Amino acid sequence: LTRIRRLKRQYPKVYGRGQAPNPARWLTHAEAFEKLIPACQDGTLIGLRDELAIRFGLSGMRRAEILRLTWHDLVSLPTVEWTGKGNRPRRIVLGPAFVEALQRWHDAYPDPNPDATIICRTAGTTRPRVDWGTGYRTETACLHKIVTRRAGQAGLGHVAPHDLRRSAAGILHTATDDNGAHFFDLLDIQKVLGHADPATTMRSYLDPMDTGVLDRAAPRRSPVPPPRIPPHSRKATECLRIMQPNRVARNGAAAVS
Repeated sequence: LTRIRRLKRQYPKVYGRGQAPNPARWLTHAEAFEKLIPACQDGTLIGLRDELAIRFGLSGMRRAEILRLTWHDLVSLPTVEWTGKGNRPRRIVLGPAFVEALQRWHDAYPDPNPDATIICRTAGTTRPRVDWGTGYRTETACLHKIVTRRAGQAGLGHVAPHDLRRSAAGILHTATDDNGAHFFDLLDIQKVLGHADPATTMRSYLDPMDTGVLDRAAPRRSPVPPPRIPPHSRKATECLRIMQPNRVARNGAAAVS
């Protein structure tokens, strides 16, 4: 065991899939809600389904939690309650636009019984349609395909389902007022993501973010020095300093006369 620990210390820890072909992404609020969400709003039921899946991800839900969500979990809208990872109870509150999209999906759902999954799979290849009441298996990559396809349409490049959860943390972390004060602290973001330990939130979701702190700290750690006067001009500068009071006195005397 000691040899294994010594071997592990030789390799640095890498968080946020930094070692993957497609590194982790933290979308900004504008990228998430002004580009990615509108890319789903094409007037089709499949587009509405994709919008709901992405909105759930941007609310901080995990991929498996999104796919397992049923109408029974939405009986108290705008509050959504479900059993998350480790059998821990989870709870989020949805915004007005999210609730309105869910209501349109509920109206189009043929038989929204309490045990029916909300995110339904797609049936058909030539003419895709929603296979009502049939959800995706959690071990498949179907949600990954939905998110990456919509991100490509929005011109955002590669975005994975877990990047939506990272973006939820990043959007809350970067929300500040005019004076730079944060609206949400570490414990607030931990509660939204449902982590048992705030260290997980900090280490895996907030710390890898490029917050620009190194650029902001550089002027403080190395302030700009005052302009240096060349040696040959020091004597002339000293002469001007001595002559300045005499020049002011003469001008004042001329004004009195």
